[in-house]
Amino acid sequence: PYTTTTLTRVADHIDEVQQTLGRRMLLENPSSYLAFAESTWSETDFLDEVARRTGCGLLLDVNNVFVSATNLGYAPRDYIDAYPLTRVGEIHLGGHDTDHDDRGAPLLIDSHGCAVVDPVWALLDHALGRIGPAPVLVEWDTDVPDWPVLAAEAGRAARALARTRAATADAP
Repeated sequence: PYTTTTLTRVADHIDEVQQTLGRRMLLENPSSYLAFAESTWSETDFLDEVARRTGCGLLLDVNNVFVSATNLGYAPRDYIDAYPLTRVGEIHLGGHDTDHDDRGAPLLIDSHGCAVVDPVWALLDHALGRIGPAPVLVEWDTDVPDWPVLAAEAGRAARALARTRAATADAP
C-alpha cells in the first residue's frame, strides 16, 4: 500500500541501491491489478515523494499506466497529467494481454509479449507532449517476433519522438 511506512522502506532501499551502484536509478511506475484500501497516498504523489527523498529519477511506463487505468477504472491521461513529469528520465511502452475478471470486466496483464496497442501509442504521444523529447524504449520480452515486426515497433516509437522534437523546435 502507498503509506508513509511503505514510503520510508522504499526510500531506504533505493538509497541503498544507489549507494551500492554509485549511480542514480530510475524507479518505474508499476502495473496494478488491485488497489490497496489502506493506501493514504496517490501513486503519483508517492512516486514523486520517493524521488524527492532519494534523488532517484522516474521511469514512466505508459503501458503500465494504460493497464492500471483499465484495471482500476481511472483515466490514463489524468494519471499522466498528475505524474511528476520533471523527474522522468526514460519512457517505456510494451504490449499487454487482455483477459476478464470474475465479473466479466476487462483485465489487462502487462506481458511484453505482443505489439503495442493504439491507445498506448496515443498515451505515449500525450506523455511526450507534456514532457518533451525523452528516451523511449519498446519492451518485448516474450513471444518475440521476427525482426521486421520489432523494427516496425521501434520505428513507430522513433516517429513519435521525432514529432515531439519537431513540435518542441517550433514552439516559441
